[in-house]
Amino acid sequence: MNMRLRLTKVDEFQFLTCVKHEVWGSNTDRFSNWQKGDLLAIIVDKQIAGLAEISGKNFISEKKVWNNGLFSYRIPIKFKCLFTREYRPQILGNIRDALINAWTTRYGWGILNQHVLDEKYSETIVNEIKNRKNQNAFFVENIDSLLSEALQERNEKATTQNATGKRGRPKKSEAIVVKNTQEISETEEEPSNKQEESLHSKAQYLLSKIGLITGCKIFIASNDRKRKFKNFELGKLTLPALPNLGLNKEATDQISWIDEIWLKQNAAICAFEVETTTSVYSGLLRMSDLLSIIPNVNIKLYIVAQKEREEKVLKELSRPTFRKIGLNDYCEFISIEDLESLLNKIENLAGHIQPSILDTIAIGLKEKDEQDG
Repeated sequence: MNMRLRLTKVDEFQFLTCVKHEVWGSNTDRFSNWQKGDLLAIIVDKQIAGLAEISGKNFISEKKVWNNGLFSYRIPIKFKCLFTREYRPQILGNIRDALINAWTTRYGWGILNQHVLDEKYSETIVNEIKNRKNQNAFFVENIDSLLSEALQERNEKATTQNATGKRGRPKKSEAIVVKNTQEISETEEEPSNKQEESLHSKAQYLLSKIGLITGCKIFIASNDRKRKFKNFELGKLTLPALPNLGLNKEATDQISWIDEIWLKQNAAICAFEVETTTSVYSGLLRMSDLLSIIPNVNIKLYIVAQKEREEKVLKELSRPTFRKIGLNDYCEFISIEDLESLLNKIENLAGHIQPSILDTIAIGLKEKDEQDG
């Protein structure tokens, strides 16, 4: 029997709802050609959260399952693999290569429409998934608490988005054409004047304070620890050394030069490069190297700069050099101005804010996805 794999994207709460009720749903009648035994990989935040198998025939139901829509067209599923966030495969490396070979770099449309992937590419992706340690038993035992946490996270994100007025992806960036095709220089750049140095220090200070509020530990690159913001030395906010992340020496050395890293339970969850100089190449190259060396690391990447530099950062992210390895899918822009505004809003909310709060101010190149169940 041929392997038939589809992929789709939802948020954490939708995914967990599917896990609990063992059903997949849609607002459209898309399941007529789905077969028992077909596989469905569910993507959450650019990571594969679970692999399910179609376990029966499609049906229509008016019973409410999801809280964001009826999705009355349904099909039963059984999960073969479930992953907590720290173990989820990212859409990078062999998985990304398989999708590009099947559907080109515009593979998002195949995921959006839940098309069947060619068998040889399906096998590659399924093997990558099955090679990961799954936590099916953990989900069975904790599904209600996981759902509660995911719903709280979704509500907090919606509340903060309303409060901060998050901007969506600028339409002008959808048709960016990079005219300057000069080679990217690998020369490191230091702030060229005191104003740029002050901006760099301010950005790292804001990042560190927000990170601490979200319950993260902070690691600041050693060459930035003597920087000061309003006479406060950044080194006072950082861990003395990067914890053992289970990576080889090359990868560890590469990560340790990133401007700032947020960690939870000795896992790196966010990495930031602050770019206040004329060029943004050095930060993007460091992020690019990170993905090339360790394509399966589960970490969010951000370039931080002045708001006026947003278009430049997004333009550079659209370069074929960065698209090829998927950096444009995983790296987003955050303005220093938005960081400052966010800190003012959450500075008294320590213990109640998650690192995902950054989603309310980060801007990337991704299209908004269609929502199914």
